Amino acid sequence: MTRAPFAILAGAAFVAAAAMINPAALAQSDPHQPANDGSAAASMTVPPGQVAAGVDPGTSTANGGVQGNLQATNDQNAVNQAQYQQDLASYDAAMKAHGHAIARRDTRYARQQQAYANAMEAWRQQDYACRHGSSQACKSPAPDPADYY
Repeated sequence: MTRAPFAILAGAAFVAAAAMINPAALAQSDPHQPANDGSAAASMTVPPGQVAAGVDPGTSTANGGVQGNLQATNDQNAVNQAQYQQDLASYDAAMKAHGHAIARRDTRYARQQQAYANAMEAWRQQDYACRHGSSQACKSPAPDPADYY
């Protein structure tokens, strides 16, 4: 029950404060440009009561600084992008070289594996011949896989 009077009181204070606000004081103005006085020359470009767009030296200086920072950032980004592309190219070249080395190693391993299998086959034949009475097969050295490589 006590809340209702406070709400009404707060609402009345807000209405009173809003009535005291001067809308003309809230309008944005550019201190570097005169207000449009309604003359024919001014009314051609700017409605009466409005401020003609001007050049604020502080804003121009700030904008110039921002543009300089943007250009420096763009330049640094270009340098970084070039370095990144160079790093990618180096990585690709290293991966291709590694791939070729692996392929050579795999090819060599396959040849060694085949040579060992061939030497083992020759040894089995030699062993069979030795077990079946061939003294020459018994006296011969075991086959060397390098001979089949």
